[in-house]
Amino acid sequence: MADIELRKVVKKYVDLVAVKDLSFRVEDKELLVLLGSPGAGKSSTLKMIAGVEEVTSGEIVMNRQVINRFDPSERDIAMVFETYALYPHLSVFENIAFPLRSPKRARQFSEDEVRKKVRETAEFLEIDMLLERKPKELSGGQRQRVSLARCLIRTPQLYLLDEPIAHLDAKLRHRLRREIKKWQQSKGITTIYTTTDYLEAFSVGDRILILHRGILLQIGKWEEIYNKPANSIIGTIISDPHMNSFDGEVVAVGDRMTVRVKDVSFEVSPEIKSRLEKTKIKDVILGIFPSKIQLVNDHEHPDSLAGTIFEGTVEFVELRGSRKIVFLKTAHSLAFTFQLPLEKSIRVGEKISCFFGKEDIQLFDKPSKRNILLM
Repeated sequence: MADIELRKVVKKYVDLVAVKDLSFRVEDKELLVLLGSPGAGKSSTLKMIAGVEEVTSGEIVMNRQVINRFDPSERDIAMVFETYALYPHLSVFENIAFPLRSPKRARQFSEDEVRKKVRETAEFLEIDMLLERKPKELSGGQRQRVSLARCLIRTPQLYLLDEPIAHLDAKLRHRLRREIKKWQQSKGITTIYTTTDYLEAFSVGDRILILHRGILLQIGKWEEIYNKPANSIIGTIISDPHMNSFDGEVVAVGDRMTVRVKDVSFEVSPEIKSRLEKTKIKDVILGIFPSKIQLVNDHEHPDSLAGTIFEGTVEFVELRGSRKIVFLKTAHSLAFTFQLPLEKSIRVGEKISCFFGKEDIQLFDKPSKRNILLM
């Protein structure tokens, strides 16, 4: 199979730098997810690895061999394109079978074997009833599954999956992200997978690499990234709603250290306090994920809660599936967003109290946006 490494890879399109000094390594049999907003550089990265796009500078190394100048046909890579890239004059069956009938593989498979593989792959992706149709007769989601089938029918050294299920309905998308993971594990094929959906990334990836405007912000397991995001921008990528963010100032009085946001002081954890004392950072961004904010119940006494308690007025409630997203404004004009179970009764205009623990606070250096615990 394959391990692959990018070393200071740059991709420029005239005046646009799509990928900037990108370096990372994917281990043999690993599934690495590139997560980022549209325009982050995910597709450009995959196309350079596949050889569809040239590398402006830097090296791509596969199995300890620089492959920058290898023709795509020499790289033994199968790719799903975000744009599908189907052959319009061929049927679905012929599109899926095409990789097995290429000059390099035509002698490896009999026609019966080709038909069997096409049928198995099509059934896996629930498109076996579409095999005689042409791409123009298919919906966008169906075309995407044909493109995915054409990739998965092969057993290459490396899979490159560029948003492979983005255009499918929610039910099928949820099923396929599990099935693709199982498929990849059973084949043991190194895979790089791109998505804009953080839940998809967290459920599929062995590790996650977060890209923003062509720059690598963080790479690691999902729990590492969620518990300690390296950059405040990550809070807008791995959370829906976005992480609550406030500009603040570090205030030290004796042994006590807080972050002041407007007229509100937030006590920080001992770990953050220790780091602030060493770095002498003063201007910060304080972040709280909506999932970390809890509602104070009527029977709970404030002194029993180890954290920051604040009161506000509910300005808006938005229903999202099995949860409610609550928009709250405090007397100090701080706006918080958090989530509640769907069955929890709450009304616009209602005054409520919420709290979060000091261990739940994420703190970033304001100029660099870097997490102070990782500086």
